[in-house]
Amino acid sequence: MDFLEQIIAVKDKALSTMKMLLLDFHSTLMAKEKIKISPTHPKKSKLQEGKTLLLVISFIEGGAVMATELFSAKLVAPFFGASLYVWASVLGVTLGALAFGYLTGGYVSKKYKNEKILFWIFLLGGFFMFLMPFSSKWIMSLTFDLSVKLGSTVSLLVFMLPPLFFFAMMSPMIIKALTSQADASGKNAGLVYFISTVGGIVATYLTGFYLLPTFGIKVPAVIYGSAISIISIILLLRKKDFIPMVIAVLMLLIYNADKGQKKRNDKFIIRHESEGVLGQLKVVEHMYPTVFRGWKLGRGLLVNHTCQTLMDVENPGYSLWDYAFFFPNAASIYPKGSDVLLLGLGGGTLVKQYERLQFNLDVVELDERVTKLAIRYFDVNPATRIIVDDARHYLNSTEKKYDIVTLDLFLSETPPSHVLTKESFERIKEILKPGGMIMMNFYGFLSGEIGRASRSVYKTLEAAGYHTRLLANPAEMEMDRNLIFIASEEKLDFSKTDYAEPNLPVITDLEPYFIQTENMDFSDALILTDDLPVLEHLYIKAALEWKYYSNLSYTHNFVKDNLDLFK
Repeated sequence: MDFLEQIIAVKDKALSTMKMLLLDFHSTLMAKEKIKISPTHPKKSKLQEGKTLLLVISFIEGGAVMATELFSAKLVAPFFGASLYVWASVLGVTLGALAFGYLTGGYVSKKYKNEKILFWIFLLGGFFMFLMPFSSKWIMSLTFDLSVKLGSTVSLLVFMLPPLFFFAMMSPMIIKALTSQADASGKNAGLVYFISTVGGIVATYLTGFYLLPTFGIKVPAVIYGSAISIISIILLLRKKDFIPMVIAVLMLLIYNADKGQKKRNDKFIIRHESEGVLGQLKVVEHMYPTVFRGWKLGRGLLVNHTCQTLMDVENPGYSLWDYAFFFPNAASIYPKGSDVLLLGLGGGTLVKQYERLQFNLDVVELDERVTKLAIRYFDVNPATRIIVDDARHYLNSTEKKYDIVTLDLFLSETPPSHVLTKESFERIKEILKPGGMIMMNFYGFLSGEIGRASRSVYKTLEAAGYHTRLLANPAEMEMDRNLIFIASEEKLDFSKTDYAEPNLPVITDLEPYFIQTENMDFSDALILTDDLPVLEHLYIKAALEWKYYSNLSYTHNFVKDNLDLFK
């Protein structure tokens, strides 16, 4: 029994010792926890403050990346358009800047531990973002005579790459600053990229849906870049670094120098300008030489410096472009009161022409800004039924039947390929009344490689079950004309038309103006479908040709006269 009692005594003593150790360990943990959460503990509070600052900077950096990309795409459009080549250049330079920025940032984070380096990089990103409206105008005025691919890429390398490069450097540096232990690196990397991406999402919606449409490109870019620069300068001043004040003075000098430039206005009167996700809009007045009416004062609606409509200022009900006359002339074979759907409003030339024919008209326009400008500056009746919608979406959703469906769809120099497919044309057939027709405006090129897009649209209409004809306004060169596709289930007779406009030839028989297609070679033409969206590749040469001549007419003169290119 003595032995058993000794064992029990040892056990009790061991349990008592373990209990005391556990209580002591618990007390230690509680003491540490109090230190961790105590707001008065200076070391931990300073660390927490530093972490919060880095995450806020990451949020701003992520927003700056997306804002820079959006600003750049809109800055380049008035010079080089909004074609597939331009978007490829924007995306390619963006990804290149981010890739090399991440790589460089990782190297710098390993070599330099001082957070002043991070603040300096933040400052340089903001400074180059501030410069974008000024440096882009300078470089693109030198490169817009180059090809679209080369000119847009070189320009973007000059004004878009620097801010994106410096912003991209920051993420690996912030991750390094937040990470003191290897097992925390993954968590911190995920947190930084999450915060940065959220900042990008916020900036994308804020910039695209509010800042660009409300304030244009120049003001948001300058303010965003200035705000980042000011934050960086304050952070560096707290580190006793006063050199950034030189950059602040430089920014003021650049802004005042640009603001003080004298603007000549010898040829153009700009009535309106605005920026938006769908492009830059300008309403511009200038003299224009017509074929039959001599020099006339025209008012043009420009999208990215490509004219969409040119109205006669003296006679606002009429266009100065002769090809537009052929639409109502062809449509005049239908009686008054016919139901007409017009896809694409522009400056409302066709609206006014169809109203003179006393048609019942529905208009679909994607950009709400265009609707307001057409009413305010182009004499469109405010009572016109205008639906703000995508053309293909409206076609798929409407149940109304029409006698005529007219497609006049161009955004800058590019038509929407998703509307010009076999499936889309088949849907139009479902909403056409018996004896109805499609009329569509398109590039004037028909022969050679540059005309392959037109031949493919023709072949696609035939594949959708239409009898298709091509109407063209008289011109010596294909560049100087427009093609009007006319498609119907049965062949229509245009030998007795009834429409006239002042000072234009009276045409009562359109048949001689149709192009004979019986002997044309359509072997290389493609049938365009939703599953084979290749039209953008096919029409790119025609689009670039149109953009080139638009630049000669507008962009070149705007630069020469030192007019504002960006709002």
